[in-house]
Parts: sequence; C-alpha cells; structure tokens
Amino acid sequence: MMKILDMMNRLEVRALDAVRDLLRDVPGMQIESVEYEQQIGRGNAVDGLVGFAHRSGAYMLVVEVRSNGAPRFVRSGVYQLESCVARLRQSGERNGGRRFIPMIVSPYLSPESRAICRDHDTAYLDLVGNTRLAFDTVYIERTVAEKPVSEARALRSLFSPKAAAILRVLLREPGRPWRVADLAAQARASYGHVSNVRKALLAHEWIEVGKNGVVLVQPHALLKTWRESYRRPAGESITGYTHLHGRQLDERLRGTLNPHPERPRAICAQHSAAQLLAPFGRSATHTFYVDEPGAEGLKEALKLTHAPRGANVVLLVPTDESLFHNASEPAPNVFCTSPVVTYLDLWIGNDRDREAAEHLAGEFFPWLK
Repeated sequence: MMKILDMMNRLEVRALDAVRDLLRDVPGMQIESVEYEQQIGRGNAVDGLVGFAHRSGAYMLVVEVRSNGAPRFVRSGVYQLESCVARLRQSGERNGGRRFIPMIVSPYLSPESRAICRDHDTAYLDLVGNTRLAFDTVYIERTVAEKPVSEARALRSLFSPKAAAILRVLLREPGRPWRVADLAAQARASYGHVSNVRKALLAHEWIEVGKNGVVLVQPHALLKTWRESYRRPAGESITGYTHLHGRQLDERLRGTLNPHPERPRAICAQHSAAQLLAPFGRSATHTFYVDEPGAEGLKEALKLTHAPRGANVVLLVPTDESLFHNASEPAPNVFCTSPVVTYLDLWIGNDRDREAAEHLAGEFFPWLK
C-alpha cells in the first residue's frame, strides 16, 4: 500500500512540475502559488491548486492527476473536478477574485480521453506532450503522435490472439448483451480472459454493463483502434501455382474447404474471402488460411506446383487457430474468414487492398464511419 502511495505522490509531483513548465512558457504569466493534495470542503479533494496571474486577471488551475488516462477514468476525473470547482465558486474558498480552470493531468491521454476533456471545457496535459489550455486570450493546444511504450503494450495485449477471439464475437453482433459465460463459450476462451478483456473495454468506454450483460456500444471506435494496431497472423507461408481457374477452381474448392477441427482445415482469406463476402474486384492470387493437413489437402486438390516466380496461390498456416472458429459460409460448403478478419487483413495492405476493405465495411459495418 505504501509503495502505491509513493508512486502516486511521485506522479503528482511530476504532474504539477509539468503544469508549472507549461505556464512558464506563456508570455506575461506569473505563477503565484502551488499547493499539493488539497481538501475542498467535505468529501471533495484535488491533487493540486496552481494560482497564477496573467495580465489583468487572476486564475487558479484545479488539477486532478490520473495515473490511468483511459476514457473511463478521465471521465470520472472530469466529474470530480466539476464538483470541486462548483464548491470553490460557491464557498469562496481560495477565491480572491480568481477564475477557476479545471485540469486533468495523466502520463498519457488518448484521443478519446482528450475529446472528453474538450467536451467538458476541461484543460488537459499529459507527460508525453499532449496539451490544451484555453482562457481569455490564451489558447494552447499541442498534439503529438508518440505513444508511451506502456500504452502500445496495453493495446497489443488487448488485440492479442486470445483477446481477438473475444473481440470478433462482440463485433459480430454489436448491441447484443453478453454474459461472461456465453461470451467465453462463443469465443472458446476462459472466464478469466473474458473478464480481463471486459475490464480493458470498459476502461476505453467501448462497452457498457447492463442487467443482461455487457454490450458493445462503440464498435466503430474498437475496430478503428484495432486496425491501427493490427498485424497479420504469425505463421508459415507456402506459395505455389495452379492451372485451375473459374468454375473448375470453385468446384474443387467446394469439396476441400473446411473450418472444423475434425477434418483438415482450409478457408479463403484476404481478397479471396472478400470476393465471396462483398465482391469488389478479382485478384490474380488465391489466398487461404490452412492448418498443416489442410495445406496438404489444398496442394493436392489444386494440383499446386512449385513456382519460384508467378505463384498464384498462397497458403498461410497461422499459429492462431481461433481464426477458423468463426469462419463465414457465404455459399454452401464454401468457407472464408469472418468479415472482421477479412477487413483487418485487407486494411493493412496496399491502396487497392484498403479500397476492398472499405467496400467490405460498407456491406457489413454500416456503423463504421
């Protein structure tokens, strides 16, 4: 417990130091006081009060420091600041004719968290460099592209293969309530892993908890964030050439494709999947996700030959078997990756791939804008 308190105290000191540095950069600014951990009446407290004068006005920043800058925690911090500022204005405590400016400070504030602050007219500052402070004739706003390592690591964890299986279930039916047990069964995940993903999604405010379970209320925000962090599944790649095409190829695939573990598994992927789900334009290359027996089955069915150049078939053997679990069946006995997987695989490709992804989204994700 003492260790956690020490860490918070160090963060508060760093946060208020950063606030002072920000104010010192403003021409005509005079910092008059810095107070740490102040009680505002009964039941209200803030992490800092910074009094300053600028030209003819007197002001006070009412600072709330959040160690976690995810939207859920920032929103609660904003509400706490609103309560504290209202109390200060009503009681006249530390007033002296000052105008009070609420401010959130955190190690990192995501774009969504910064938007919450703007919507509530709350200044913000993070230790990466994102800043917004506006009063009278002063307007400061800086945005940096950099994300801290911890933030990137947290996103990688949220979009890891085990977590991705849960996210794909949620994205399949946005708006549907899910209990932990049902979600775990559909995603073939443990209760513990579902609970961890649930906590992360709540922190981002992408889901809400109701009496019937959790509901994905911001599928667009989830999918947009995922596509920026997405990497194609790890695994082996096998290339070859088939002389089959058109109806002959389709008939051969109809008897070979299968997503179920009791038989060799092979499903269409990338442009081959998009052509089945939402045709946009044919690709000269046929791509499949397969397991090892499925790779052997497709080699035989398509009569693949070795092709150092000019290969028109790519077999991808992913280490993540959950890609087969929610495969789509757009036609009888024809299987492909789900719309979510297909979209993500195409989005990170070239311009033509991204156009196909956007076309697919228009068909399956009308909420993605």
